[in-house]
Amino acid sequence: MDNDFERMISVRDAKLALRCMRLAQLSEEEAMETLEDVAFQAKNLTMTKIVERIIENELTEIQRRVIKLYLYEGLNTVQIGRTLSMSQAAAYKTIERANQTVTRLMSPLIEYIYDTDERARVENIVVQLLQTCAAVHVETDSFCTQLKCLRLAYALNEKRLSSALKISERELNEIEAGRRIPSIVTLMRYSALFDVEINASFKNGKGVYLCRKP
Repeated sequence: MDNDFERMISVRDAKLALRCMRLAQLSEEEAMETLEDVAFQAKNLTMTKIVERIIENELTEIQRRVIKLYLYEGLNTVQIGRTLSMSQAAAYKTIERANQTVTRLMSPLIEYIYDTDERARVENIVVQLLQTCAAVHVETDSFCTQLKCLRLAYALNEKRLSSALKISERELNEIEAGRRIPSIVTLMRYSALFDVEINASFKNGKGVYLCRKP
């Protein structure tokens, strides 16, 4: 059996759970919930790796190029069309067919893990997995997008991350939308939680922020 299926919680996952516990000062019951969440996230991240393999090995060459531009570089269908000398409609149709292939190949595993055969739910989970793929690979200079992608790359929801950072979900949403700059304390918690380097510099009252990928 593939090692990805055998893995439940890696050392990295366990460290992430422990950081959540320490930073948020969770009770024993909350800590157990966190561990369960991490185990669930590990399954999501494992499925994300499988989606990446499907993109690399099961899509046609043009589908692979289009979906990578769409997911990893954040291009829209107009930009993809210009880049690959194809119409916007063709780019859209190619993305749609690629998604259908990913959904078809992932459906049996999703139905098993989530104990569901609801088509809408399966499709929604595929969308979430593709978002995680994008978050892992995307390159962006936008600090708020970097922080959002960091959360998505670890398959953390807003509630769990805001709890670990000791801020409200509303504040987290504002940070990820670029409407609020996180405090120095919050940045320190981001750095400790995800084990990443965050640089902040200030000149003439303006700040420049950078989050380096782990």
